[in-house]
Amino acid sequence: MKKFKDHLDHTQVLAACANAGFGVDTSRYDDGGDWITIFGRFANEDLRIIYSSWNGKFIGKSPDGEMFDGAREELEGIGWYDAILDFLYIPEEEKAA
Repeated sequence: MKKFKDHLDHTQVLAACANAGFGVDTSRYDDGGDWITIFGRFANEDLRIIYSSWNGKFIGKSPDGEMFDGAREELEGIGWYDAILDFLYIPEEEKAA
């Protein structure tokens, strides 16, 4: 299981989306909500996810139409899911051996 020390805040995720060429809809956030919608290509799959920069949670629909969220450990190892985790979260530093 991958380990992360933190998630991207609102400013960081907007910058990351701009750098990756992802689309972003901030209308829910702009209206006082916690969620933004991110759409882009994660590991060769076009996905749309809803992300809360307040708590780091996300939800979306898989390429085969199944709903998923950030707590689906059984999806780790699948390219598009790992790409989402790597995009939204800051990895824990590896301890030197």
